[in-house]
Amino acid sequence: MTQPLEPLRMLSTLRSHGVAFVLVGETAIAARGGPIDFEAVEICIPEDQQNLRRVCLALQHLGAIPVGPDAADRSSYQTVAGGLDVIELRDGFAELSERGSDENLGNGLVARVASMADLTEMARDAGDLAGVVTLAALETDVVHIVMEHEDEFGPTREAHSGPRWVDRLLVRLEGVDEFLTRTVYRDEHQMRS
Repeated sequence: MTQPLEPLRMLSTLRSHGVAFVLVGETAIAARGGPIDFEAVEICIPEDQQNLRRVCLALQHLGAIPVGPDAADRSSYQTVAGGLDVIELRDGFAELSERGSDENLGNGLVARVASMADLTEMARDAGDLAGVVTLAALETDVVHIVMEHEDEFGPTREAHSGPRWVDRLLVRLEGVDEFLTRTVYRDEHQMRS
Protein backbone atom coordinates (compact mmCIF):
# COMPACT_ATOMS: atom_id res chain seq x y z
CA MET A 1 0.00 0.00 0.00
CA THR A 2 1.34 3.42 -1.00
CA GLN A 3 1.77 5.87 1.84
CA PRO A 4 0.74 9.51 1.42
CA LEU A 5 3.74 11.66 0.59
CA GLU A 6 5.07 13.72 3.49
CA PRO A 7 8.22 15.33 2.06
CA LEU A 8 8.97 17.51 5.09
CA ARG A 9 8.81 14.52 7.44
CA MET A 10 11.10 12.51 5.15
CA LEU A 11 13.63 15.31 4.66
CA SER A 12 13.59 16.14 8.39
CA THR A 13 14.46 12.52 9.17
CA LEU A 14 17.34 12.61 6.69
CA ARG A 15 18.59 15.88 8.21
CA SER A 16 18.26 14.57 11.77
CA HIS A 17 20.52 11.63 10.86
CA GLY A 18 23.12 13.99 9.38
CA VAL A 19 22.68 12.80 5.79
CA ALA A 20 24.45 14.97 3.20
CA PHE A 21 22.09 15.37 0.23
CA VAL A 22 20.92 17.74 -2.47
CA LEU A 23 17.24 17.86 -3.35
CA VAL A 24 16.63 17.27 -7.09
CA GLY A 25 13.76 16.37 -9.42
CA GLU A 26 10.17 17.52 -9.10
CA THR A 27 10.56 18.14 -5.37
CA ALA A 28 13.39 20.59 -6.05
CA ILE A 29 11.33 22.24 -8.80
CA ALA A 30 8.52 22.69 -6.25
CA ALA A 31 11.01 24.14 -3.75
CA ARG A 32 12.05 26.66 -6.43
CA GLY A 33 8.44 27.78 -6.96
CA GLY A 34 7.11 25.16 -9.37
CA PRO A 35 3.95 23.08 -9.02
CA ILE A 36 3.62 21.01 -5.87
CA ASP A 37 2.68 17.84 -7.68
CA PHE A 38 5.12 14.97 -7.27
CA GLU A 39 4.96 11.31 -6.34
CA ALA A 40 8.34 10.84 -4.65
CA VAL A 41 11.15 12.86 -3.13
CA GLU A 42 14.41 12.68 -5.11
CA ILE A 43 17.79 13.32 -3.54
CA CYS A 44 21.40 13.06 -4.67
CA ILE A 45 23.99 11.85 -2.18
CA PRO A 46 27.78 11.62 -2.40
CA GLU A 47 29.59 8.31 -2.69
CA ASP A 48 30.79 8.32 0.90
CA GLN A 49 30.66 5.27 3.20
CA GLN A 50 29.93 7.30 6.32
CA ASN A 51 27.08 9.15 4.59
CA LEU A 52 25.73 5.83 3.26
CA ARG A 53 25.55 4.52 6.83
CA ARG A 54 23.58 7.63 7.82
CA VAL A 55 21.24 7.09 4.87
CA CYS A 56 20.69 3.47 5.97
CA LEU A 57 19.83 4.59 9.51
CA ALA A 58 17.40 7.20 8.20
CA LEU A 59 15.81 4.61 5.89
CA GLN A 60 15.38 2.23 8.83
CA HIS A 61 13.80 5.04 10.85
CA LEU A 62 11.40 5.67 7.94
CA GLY A 63 10.54 1.97 7.63
CA ALA A 64 11.84 1.95 4.05
CA ILE A 65 11.14 -0.97 1.75
CA PRO A 66 13.06 -1.15 -1.56
CA VAL A 67 10.80 -0.96 -4.62
CA GLY A 68 11.60 -1.66 -8.24
CA PRO A 69 14.92 -2.70 -9.68
CA ASP A 70 17.98 -0.90 -8.37
CA ALA A 71 20.36 0.65 -10.83
CA ALA A 72 24.06 0.95 -10.11
CA ASP A 73 23.62 4.49 -8.81
CA ARG A 74 19.88 4.80 -8.08
CA SER A 75 17.51 3.10 -5.68
CA SER A 76 13.87 3.67 -4.79
CA TYR A 77 12.08 3.11 -1.51
CA GLN A 78 8.57 3.22 -0.12
CA THR A 79 8.64 4.71 3.37
CA VAL A 80 6.09 5.65 6.02
CA ALA A 81 6.41 9.19 4.61
CA GLY A 82 5.99 8.17 0.93
CA GLY A 83 8.32 7.42 -1.96
CA LEU A 84 12.03 8.25 -1.90
CA ASP A 85 14.49 8.02 -4.80
CA VAL A 86 18.17 8.09 -3.86
CA ILE A 87 20.75 8.88 -6.54
CA GLU A 88 24.37 8.26 -5.60
CA LEU A 89 26.83 10.50 -7.42
CA ARG A 90 30.33 9.15 -7.79
CA ASP A 91 31.64 12.38 -9.29
CA GLY A 92 30.13 15.81 -9.25
CA PHE A 93 28.29 15.85 -5.91
CA ALA A 94 30.51 18.61 -4.48
CA GLU A 95 29.91 20.77 -7.57
CA LEU A 96 26.17 20.05 -7.55
CA SER A 97 25.97 21.01 -3.90
CA GLU A 98 28.13 24.11 -4.40
CA ARG A 99 25.94 25.39 -7.26
CA GLY A 100 22.77 24.75 -5.21
CA SER A 101 21.43 26.83 -2.38
CA ASP A 102 19.91 26.29 1.05
CA GLU A 103 16.16 26.80 0.89
CA ASN A 104 13.62 27.04 3.69
CA LEU A 105 11.04 24.38 2.82
CA GLY A 106 8.72 25.24 5.68
CA ASN A 107 8.39 24.44 9.37
CA GLY A 108 12.01 25.50 9.88
CA LEU A 109 13.38 22.80 7.58
CA VAL A 110 16.29 24.03 5.47
CA ALA A 111 17.66 21.77 2.75
CA ARG A 112 20.17 22.10 -0.07
CA VAL A 113 18.34 22.39 -3.42
CA ALA A 114 19.96 21.96 -6.83
CA SER A 115 20.38 25.09 -8.95
CA MET A 116 17.94 25.95 -11.72
CA ALA A 117 20.65 25.23 -14.32
CA ASP A 118 21.36 21.78 -12.88
CA LEU A 119 17.64 20.98 -12.61
CA THR A 120 17.13 22.01 -16.24
CA GLU A 121 20.06 19.86 -17.38
CA MET A 122 18.77 16.87 -15.39
CA ALA A 123 15.25 17.31 -16.84
CA ARG A 124 16.68 17.46 -20.38
CA ASP A 125 18.82 14.38 -19.77
CA ALA A 126 15.75 12.51 -18.47
CA GLY A 127 13.64 13.60 -21.45
CA ASP A 128 11.26 15.46 -19.10
CA LEU A 129 9.88 18.14 -21.42
CA ALA A 130 7.29 19.27 -18.86
CA GLY A 131 10.06 19.81 -16.31
CA VAL A 132 12.14 21.81 -18.79
CA VAL A 133 9.16 24.01 -19.65
CA THR A 134 8.28 24.53 -15.98
CA LEU A 135 11.86 25.51 -15.16
CA ALA A 136 12.03 27.89 -18.13
CA ALA A 137 8.83 29.56 -16.96
CA LEU A 138 10.20 29.85 -13.42
CA GLU A 139 13.38 31.51 -14.70
CA THR A 140 11.49 34.26 -16.54
CA ASP A 141 10.15 37.14 -14.56
CA VAL A 142 6.42 37.16 -13.99
CA VAL A 143 4.76 40.22 -15.48
CA HIS A 144 1.29 41.66 -15.26
CA ILE A 145 -0.68 40.99 -18.45
CA VAL A 146 -3.94 42.73 -19.30
CA MET A 147 -6.22 40.84 -21.67
CA GLU A 148 -8.91 42.76 -23.50
CA HIS A 149 -11.91 41.02 -24.97
CA GLU A 150 -15.48 41.84 -25.79
CA ASP A 151 -18.44 40.01 -24.38
CA GLU A 152 -22.18 40.69 -24.51
CA PHE A 153 -21.68 43.62 -22.10
CA GLY A 154 -19.00 45.34 -24.19
CA PRO A 155 -15.20 45.61 -23.93
CA THR A 156 -13.70 43.99 -20.86
CA ARG A 157 -10.22 44.19 -19.37
CA GLU A 158 -9.05 41.14 -17.48
CA ALA A 159 -5.79 41.09 -15.49
CA HIS A 160 -3.57 38.02 -15.58
CA SER A 161 -0.11 37.29 -14.27
CA GLY A 162 2.29 35.15 -16.20
CA PRO A 163 5.73 34.86 -17.73
CA ARG A 164 6.91 37.41 -20.30
CA TRP A 165 6.90 34.84 -23.11
CA VAL A 166 3.11 34.51 -22.68
CA ASP A 167 2.75 38.28 -23.08
CA ARG A 168 4.83 38.22 -26.29
CA LEU A 169 2.77 35.30 -27.62
CA LEU A 170 -0.52 37.06 -26.87
CA VAL A 171 0.65 40.22 -28.65
CA ARG A 172 1.55 38.16 -31.73
CA LEU A 173 -1.79 36.35 -31.69
CA GLU A 174 -3.89 39.51 -31.22
CA GLY A 175 -4.86 39.85 -34.86
CA VAL A 176 -4.97 36.18 -35.85
CA ASP A 177 -8.79 35.99 -35.90
CA GLU A 178 -9.11 39.04 -38.12
CA PHE A 179 -6.25 37.88 -40.38
CA LEU A 180 -7.79 34.42 -40.88
CA THR A 181 -11.23 35.88 -41.56
CA ARG A 182 -9.82 38.27 -44.21
CA THR A 183 -7.73 35.50 -45.75
CA VAL A 184 -10.63 33.04 -46.06
CA TYR A 185 -13.45 35.45 -46.99
CA ARG A 186 -11.53 38.32 -48.62
CA ASP A 187 -12.53 37.70 -52.21
CA GLU A 188 -15.62 35.55 -52.02
CA HIS A 189 -16.25 35.85 -55.75
CA GLN A 190 -12.85 34.30 -56.56
CA MET A 191 -13.59 31.31 -54.32
CA ARG A 192 -16.67 30.36 -56.35
CA SER A 193 -16.21 28.10 -59.33
